[in-house]
Amino acid sequence: MTQSSMEGHGLYNENSRPQGSAGDLGMPLLERAAAAVPLPASGALAIADFGSSEGRNSMGPIAAALRVLRGRRADLPVTVTHTDVATNDFSSLFELLDGGPPSYLAGNVDVYGYAVGRSFYGELFPVSALHLAWSAIAVHWMSAAPCAIPGHIFSTFARGAVRDAFAQRAADDWRSFLAARARELVSDGRLVVVGSGAADDGKAGAEGLMTIAEDALQAMVAAGELPPATYAAMTIPTYYRTRAEWEAPFAGDADLAIEEMTPVVLADPFYPAYERSGDAQAFATAYAAFFRAFSEPCLFGESGGATADAFYARVRTAIAADPAAAVCRWQLVLMRIRRV
Repeated sequence: MTQSSMEGHGLYNENSRPQGSAGDLGMPLLERAAAAVPLPASGALAIADFGSSEGRNSMGPIAAALRVLRGRRADLPVTVTHTDVATNDFSSLFELLDGGPPSYLAGNVDVYGYAVGRSFYGELFPVSALHLAWSAIAVHWMSAAPCAIPGHIFSTFARGAVRDAFAQRAADDWRSFLAARARELVSDGRLVVVGSGAADDGKAGAEGLMTIAEDALQAMVAAGELPPATYAAMTIPTYYRTRAEWEAPFAGDADLAIEEMTPVVLADPFYPAYERSGDAQAFATAYAAFFRAFSEPCLFGESGGATADAFYARVRTAIAADPAAAVCRWQLVLMRIRRV
């Protein structure tokens, strides 16, 4: 299974509140990076947004970076290139950019938005073409899942040789991502990464939600609603790195150096509203939509149909029955990286 796109037709934009909340935590690092990058003597300063999806969660961070850069030089021309895999819904991104707020283009002259439809695990820009790069909640998606996970869809439940295979592929992907950025960034350029990672015990903070999903799939198999072979091939192609795994490529004579690295636990953005209202159905509807927006393409394909509808209905029902069981406390890492 290759690197997956998110749910299209604007649905990811509408249902990616946790991802947006995570990105917000990285904005201070992005602002500090924008304050430190060298300004070009001529021509435009180039920003890249690696793993943009449909773009809504990129608008605020890019706008924040532009405020800092324009504070340093008011007439600075800037290009912003959003990247994601070729199957990404770029139409929603372009529609968002072309409208008013929250588009960072609104009120900004001499700022230009572009897109690239290729995986960020390879080089996407010429050597020394980028000044500033941003990636939020994207690099936990693997270039491809190395194999299925027996008895589960989520990599933190993998064991033995299967877990080793996921760890190795994730290590290779992270090195490839950083090697490409090292070539693309100018000397003293900056890369900011908000990564979805794992605590030292390997847990990502979403194991409760993923257990609900796994139980729903197995119930569908038992009921004859999902072929066993189809279920056995289902995998969410993600991996959640520990701090040691994030740091490993920077040892020795590396072209990139970590300036800041902060672990953070993301508070569940849905649960406070449920605690105030007690409306379990509203909580379950929001949570199931969030889960569907990132998981349906890799579990059921671009259009999951009736089987996918039945699965997410089961997930929604289970969450409504026990809201606390679905609560996620995602383990994050905030990194500001300098091109040496």
